[in-house]
Amino acid sequence: MKSLPPLRGVSMCLAPLAFLGLALAAGPAAALEPEALFSKVSGSVWSVRTFDAQERPLRAGSAVVIAPGRLVTNCHVLAKASSFVIKQDNVTYGATLEFPDPARDLCQIKVANFTAPPVALAPAGSARVGQRVYAIGNPRGLENTLSEGILSGLRGGGSGGAGGESEARLLQTTAAISAGSSGGGLFDSEGRLLGITSFAARDGGSLNFAMPVEFLSELPTRAKAVLEARASEPADSVRRRAGGAALTEPLRPGDALEYVRTDRLTGTRSTVLYRVDRVNGDEIVFNGGGKVEKTDGQVVSVTSPAGGLFDSSSPPGGWARANLLPGMRWQADYTAAAENQRYELIATVGGERSVRVDGVELQVLRIGYEGWIYASSLSAPLASGSSRFTGAALYSPELRRVVRFEASYQRGIISGGNEVLELVRIQR
Repeated sequence: MKSLPPLRGVSMCLAPLAFLGLALAAGPAAALEPEALFSKVSGSVWSVRTFDAQERPLRAGSAVVIAPGRLVTNCHVLAKASSFVIKQDNVTYGATLEFPDPARDLCQIKVANFTAPPVALAPAGSARVGQRVYAIGNPRGLENTLSEGILSGLRGGGSGGAGGESEARLLQTTAAISAGSSGGGLFDSEGRLLGITSFAARDGGSLNFAMPVEFLSELPTRAKAVLEARASEPADSVRRRAGGAALTEPLRPGDALEYVRTDRLTGTRSTVLYRVDRVNGDEIVFNGGGKVEKTDGQVVSVTSPAGGLFDSSSPPGGWARANLLPGMRWQADYTAAAENQRYELIATVGGERSVRVDGVELQVLRIGYEGWIYASSLSAPLASGSSRFTGAALYSPELRRVVRFEASYQRGIISGGNEVLELVRIQR
């Protein structure tokens, strides 16, 4: 694997756009069978892997070769990356960002000594509702996956051009895409690139979308404007945008909450991931249904307590409530289904404080918990099998979730638990 150059700057060289004209197909051609189409273009669709400053993996996506040594992906794939690579089979190249257009979620990257052939681009305005289309990308890390569908709609656009011309419209398709497909290619039946697959509707179904190929020729000009605007921003605004926006934006399928769980009795540390499988209306499904939350952070169900005491001892709705204020106090009496134990706890909201999560400063409220755990058939705290419970949750109203949780209990002389769970970062 080649050494990874840090993602520190962006090339301002506005390369000639002649390659786009050369790539445009001229004249009609016969439709290809899916097998022939895949053979023709799959070598030009690569996976993208991003890393943070400590070389820890962040997220995965796809990219399409559009010119010699140039590929296009979605900007959200590169979010918060300190470095990234492109990969196909056992071949890996380091890459750097060249032209960012975050408003359209398109980023052009460049790769040195790269010989994969560019794809042909479909003529501007050639997309037609009902035509057969094919998506090629790397969903869930499964490299070069082909899906078939139709172009089911053209959304947005209108006469927004300087001369009254029609602006290119978002491509809606039934061709399946999922996490990891972002930045892949949507091709017509002749193997020409129609668009860059970008996102799917959160409520499921066959509502998938791609950015039209017409946007690619505008990348250098739009990127120059973006970079000039960023250069004039105060340094603190740049820092907030680089970390805070990515941390606080809504969760999407493929994102993951990364916590570190520490057992204070043994000193053992382990990573706990809550990966978003899907978003159904106002519910977020994690880890194959092992945990379900509302989009406001309220816990709906926990059937697989990956986070130790944080999950297995959780009150109905979770460890926090909406509209918390310092001084609030309530009693939580409930049976934790995961443990079949009854809890009688008093919750008290303390004052506001600051904590840092992945380099971003957040304001949190501390919620303290004191009380007893009972065996489900017992009613007195002094009965055998009962124990004292203390805990605390640091809740971020901005993230609408607990960023740190600690709890301890003692049962008898040698049995008990003492754990801490801390949010490290959100993988996007």
